[in-house]
Amino acid sequence: MHPRLRGCAEMGPFNQGGKMDSGAHEGCGPVQGLSPDDHVFVSKRVYLGQPVVRVHLDDDGDWQAFSAIEPRWFGRPRLIHAAHLLERDPSLASLPALPLGHLATRDEASGTTWQIFQG
Repeated sequence: MHPRLRGCAEMGPFNQGGKMDSGAHEGCGPVQGLSPDDHVFVSKRVYLGQPVVRVHLDDDGDWQAFSAIEPRWFGRPRLIHAAHLLERDPSLASLPALPLGHLATRDEASGTTWQIFQG
């Protein structure tokens, strides 16, 4: 992973005062953390209960969540509140804040170690 991307992702969704930090960070542009109030486009398989292992924050600021077994959209995406995903899988709370246009992946469905890639 590129060191600047790692440093950006390690900042996490909160600033030193404990408030959501969606400002710009050096070398990575706007950073956004997943909030329970956010809407997330999920694949059909995630909607039907498959675990989330890949999350993308696109250039427009839209969240997308995928299971492990789908390389691309399969069927029509569904739009749900992030709170429903977090309720079903509390380990998603470990998702680091992402810069726009970046992707986070993890090896295990309940894993808390995410790798960040520019998408």
